[in-house]
Amino acid sequence: MFKILRMVCSIVAAILVTACIFIFIYVNTLAGIACATAALLFFVLTMLFKYLQEEREKSSDSPARPNTPDADVPPDDGSDDPSKR
Repeated sequence: MFKILRMVCSIVAAILVTACIFIFIYVNTLAGIACATAALLFFVLTMLFKYLQEEREKSSDSPARPNTPDADVPPDDGSDDPSKR
């Protein structure tokens, strides 16, 4: 979900930046500043959605029970202890 929103916001920001050039030339300065502000807003939204996506991926990659031993390490049953031989 965040990935789609991030792509949409970045495309809108790019279109607005391109439109700002023409707005500054053909309309007036105030409209150009408004367009640049909107482009900046969509860029900030792009960065926010990227951060939220990374946080969601980080939380889904973390193990459910972090205090359990690793599955690759066999439990220590004391069989290597020389006193039990």
